[in-house]
Amino acid sequence: MYTDYFNNPNNYIAPKQLAWCADYCKANWAEEVSHILRIADDAVNHTFLFDLRWDMERTYEPVHFDGPVKWDYQPGDDPEFVYQFNRHQFFICLGQAYALTGNEIYARTFADLLTSWIEENPLNEETEQTTWRSIEAGIRAETWVKAMSYFKDSPAITEELMERYVNCLAEHARYLMRSYKYFQIKSNWGVIESRGLLEIGLALSDCPVISETGEPKNWVETAVSRLDEGLRVQIMDDGVQWEQSPMYHNEVFHCSIEAVRLAKRYGIALPDSFLHKAHNMACANLAWKKPNHCQIAQGDSDETDLRDLLAQSAYLFNDPELKFGAYEHMDFDGVWDYLEEGVKAYESMEAKKPDYLLKELSNSGNLYLRSGWNEDDDFFHFRCGSLGGGHGHSDKLHIDLAIGGEDILMDSGRYHYVGGPTRYALKNALSHNTPVVDGKDYLTCLDAWGVSGLAPAYRQPCCQKGIFTLVQGGHGGYLQEELGDVYINRKVLAIGTDLYIIADEFYGSTEHTYQQNYHFNPDGTVELTEEKNSAHYTGQNVEADFIFDINEESNAVIETTRLSRNYNQMEPNQSLILSRRKKGCCCLITVVAGGKKGCYVKPEVTRLDVTAPARGLTLPEEDAHGLKITFKGHTYVIIIGHKDIAGANEMLSADGYMGLGTVLIFEPGQQKTGGTVLCW
Repeated sequence: MYTDYFNNPNNYIAPKQLAWCADYCKANWAEEVSHILRIADDAVNHTFLFDLRWDMERTYEPVHFDGPVKWDYQPGDDPEFVYQFNRHQFFICLGQAYALTGNEIYARTFADLLTSWIEENPLNEETEQTTWRSIEAGIRAETWVKAMSYFKDSPAITEELMERYVNCLAEHARYLMRSYKYFQIKSNWGVIESRGLLEIGLALSDCPVISETGEPKNWVETAVSRLDEGLRVQIMDDGVQWEQSPMYHNEVFHCSIEAVRLAKRYGIALPDSFLHKAHNMACANLAWKKPNHCQIAQGDSDETDLRDLLAQSAYLFNDPELKFGAYEHMDFDGVWDYLEEGVKAYESMEAKKPDYLLKELSNSGNLYLRSGWNEDDDFFHFRCGSLGGGHGHSDKLHIDLAIGGEDILMDSGRYHYVGGPTRYALKNALSHNTPVVDGKDYLTCLDAWGVSGLAPAYRQPCCQKGIFTLVQGGHGGYLQEELGDVYINRKVLAIGTDLYIIADEFYGSTEHTYQQNYHFNPDGTVELTEEKNSAHYTGQNVEADFIFDINEESNAVIETTRLSRNYNQMEPNQSLILSRRKKGCCCLITVVAGGKKGCYVKPEVTRLDVTAPARGLTLPEEDAHGLKITFKGHTYVIIIGHKDIAGANEMLSADGYMGLGTVLIFEPGQQKTGGTVLCW
C-alpha cells in the first residue's frame, strides 16, 4: 500500500535514466564521482564529514560512531554540527553511489539510517530545538525525497520502510504548515521550509493513504503561495536577497530553482512574480562571480564556486549569459536532477558573454567592476548597503580586489556561529577593508546574531567616463556621540581596473585616530618599504603596491591576522593598518596598483598642492588633495575636493590644471581647463 508511492513516475528515476546519468558523470565528473563515493562509504561506516560544496556549515574532522548513530551528538561547543548532521545530505550521496555502482550496501545503509532517525527522533518541544528545527525539516524534505528516487527497485525498500517514510514525511509537512510565522516571511528559513513543503506535497499527491485526506493538495497550494511571498518580500529589485550574504542568497536561490524544477517535473504552475525574482537572483550570482568562479565572502559566506547553480539556472531560464558563467557540461548534481533530456538541452545551448564590465546592484548597495570575464582578469567590489540582519557584518564601505585573476584584498569571513570573541571579531569593521574611527566598530554585537547601533548607508551614484570610474558612499555609524560624532565618506577612483585611488573622508570636530584596514590573501605576503610610505604585496602570480602618506601624525603597520574562507576553517594572513591622529576633518588616501609578475612596474605618485586660483590660496588638506600618478606610460593629475565649492569665480587647480568639480582628472597633452569631471 505504501509502496504505491512509486506509482507516480515523478517520484523515482527510471533505471535507464539512472544508468545514463551514471555513465555521463563517470565520463565528465570523475572527481565528483570519487568524492560522492567517499561520502557514501563513510556513511556505511557511520563516519560523517560535511564537505559538500553547499554544506552551510562545513567540518574538517570526521565524526565516527562505533555503534548506532546518535543523531543529537554535538562534538564541540557549536550546535551547527547537529543541524548540519540532521539535514541528511549524505542520503542523496548514498543514492548516487547506488546508481553509480549498483552495490546494495548503499541501499541498506540508507534504509537503516532512515529507520534509525525516524525511531530515535520523535517530534516534541525538545527536539524542535535540535534535530527537528523547522529549517532542518524543510531541508530533509528535499534530501529524503531525492534520495528515495534512487532506490525504488532495491529489496532494501520494503513496505514497512515505506510506511515509516511516508508517515514521517506527512508529519514533516504538518509541522511545516504550522511553523510558518512572521520570522519565516523575511528569513531564508521561510523559503527553505516552503520548498520542503512543496517537495512533500508533490511526492505524496498520489500516495493513497495520504492523498485521500486532501492534505497534499493544500500543502502544494500553501507552499507555492509562501514561496512567492518569500521572494516578493526578501529579494530586492537588483536580485539580491536582503540578508546581504551570498551564502544565504544561494540557499534561498537553490530552493527557488528547486521549486522551478519540481514545477516542471510534476506539471504545476508557479507565479510569474516568483519566476522573475528567481531569474534576477541568478543574474546577481553572475554579477558577483569572481575570476576564480567563487562568490565573494560577504557577510556569513564561504568562498564557494558558483558554476553549478549558474548551470542549472541557465537551463531553467534558457539564459545564454548564465551559461557563459557556468560549466561547459551540466554540473554533477544537475545531471541527476534534470536527467538526459535536461543535460542534452543544456549542452545544446549557446553561451553568450555578458555585455557589461561594470554592474551596479543599487538596491543592495553592491558594485562590481571587472576588466573581462576570464580567469586572469581584474575584479573590484565596493559595498555600501544595509546590514542584512544576523548574517550581516560591519562591512559598510568594504572593498574586495583581484588583479590578474588572483585575490589581493579579501573579506575575513565567518568561521563559526558560536557567540564570543572570534565571532564578534570577524563581524567587526576592523576585520573588513573599511575605514574606522578610534579603532572601534560602529556596531556592538549583543550575541552571535544581534547588534545595536544600527546606522544607514548613504549610497551615491557611480560615474564612469571612459577608463575612469568613481564609486562613493558613506555611513552614519560613527555619528553616535559615544563614537565621536564623525561622518565617513569613501571615494574610490578606478583608472582602468588595475589602478585605484582610495580617499576616505572623515568629517568631525574633535580629535580622533582615523584608520584604513587592508586584509590580504593568505596565499601572498606583504611588507612595508624601507621608507614606510608604501607596502608591497607579492602573490603567486601577481604583485601590488599600496602607496600612502606618512608624517608625524600617522602610522603604518603590518599585523598578523586571521581569515576564514570556509566555515570551521581559519588561517593566518597579513593586514596593513594605516592610521592618523588628527583633530577635526581628515582624509586618508591610498593609491593601489598591481599587475602580473614580470610585467608590473610600480606607479610613480607625487603629492600636489591644490589651489583656489581666484583667491590665490593654497587649500589645506582638509579641503582638497592633489596627486600626479604615472603608471604604464600614462600620467594623470587628479584633484579630489572634500568640501563644497562656493564663490562665483572659485575653481580648483593643481600642477597648472584647473577645473570645476570635486573629483577631476587631467591628462597631459589635453586642455588645461575642465578635465574629466567624475563628481561635481
